[in-house]
Amino acid sequence: MIGSWQLDSFELQTKDGKILHPYGQELAGYLFYNADGYMSAAFMNAARGRIQGNDLEAAAKSSSYDQFMAYTGGFEVTGDQIRHFVEVASLEVWNGTVQERWFKIDGDRLELLTQPLTVGSDAPVGRLVWHRVKRTPSAA
Repeated sequence: MIGSWQLDSFELQTKDGKILHPYGQELAGYLFYNADGYMSAAFMNAARGRIQGNDLEAAAKSSSYDQFMAYTGGFEVTGDQIRHFVEVASLEVWNGTVQERWFKIDGDRLELLTQPLTVGSDAPVGRLVWHRVKRTPSAA
């Protein structure tokens, strides 16, 4: 589990079996688990619109912020469950929470299943699939 992971897919499955892609199907993101017990995750819709210039007010009003998620904090593994102790999150309501995930590792593939999430009147389960990455140092 320790290492760097790149996001392949993220979907939500509703109670009636409907599949949703809240960040679209073109994704960019990374998940890091460090040996010191800290983790960090960031992902986004890779096809989101670009903000022109450096106008932070326009950026804050842009829907591109709705297409990005990041959080970090400690983590703890017990059996096939991992708990993320969220300290900082782009989704403010996650700050100070514990996000529980069930995981399965198959070689260099990591699958995470979330607890049921509150999305309107539904409670879909999130499924995130990642693959392990190793950065090759560039020659100096």
